[in-house]
Amino acid sequence: MRYDEYDQRTTKRMNELRKEGKDIRRPVRKVSGASRQDLYDRAKFNYRKSSQVLKRKDPLQKNGNPTPAAMQFRRWAEITPKTYKQVKEIQGRAKRQLRRYG
Repeated sequence: MRYDEYDQRTTKRMNELRKEGKDIRRPVRKVSGASRQDLYDRAKFNYRKSSQVLKRKDPLQKNGNPTPAAMQFRRWAEITPKTYKQVKEIQGRAKRQLRRYG
């Protein structure tokens, strides 16, 4: 249930920012049927976020629960990483997708 609470809170915050006129991209949650641009945006987010996590060494778990840094990947239809090795795998996959869709 922890992810559901995070997702609802984040979605509400993003909707408020959109109402203020900010250009906030909606997460691509379903890869099947997504447009090429949506897949590119998803890959771009995953690559950028994984780079940030690896550079800053953001914690991925706290008391056995995923942190917001890890749950952001799940919002964009990726796994919720538990280790930095999994984050590197996401980054590699995103890099290949950027080349394919870009």
